Amino acid sequence: MNLKSVLVALFLSVFIWQGVADAASISTRVRVLESKVSKHDKQLKESSRSVQESEAKMQKSLAKMKALEKKMKQMLDDEVAKKERASQGDKRYAFP
Repeated sequence: MNLKSVLVALFLSVFIWQGVADAASISTRVRVLESKVSKHDKQLKESSRSVQESEAKMQKSLAKMKALEKKMKQMLDDEVAKKERASQGDKRYAFP
């Protein structure tokens, strides 16, 4: 009877340790998966932040370019107006 109880205890302990090993394996897999997910999340956030920064730089550069464009157009208009005034001549001393 002593041998039978030892074999039953050994048999039960094998099933118990198998369950513990399975649980440990699943736990390890979950931790690995969580670390991969957090790593990808960090990369995604960094990429998103980078895209936002580049969009902000692009908008700022676009605003500068539009301001320069407006200034250049104004200068060209002033140049055309100046030429028109010069071509009309000075009429202050002209005879009627």
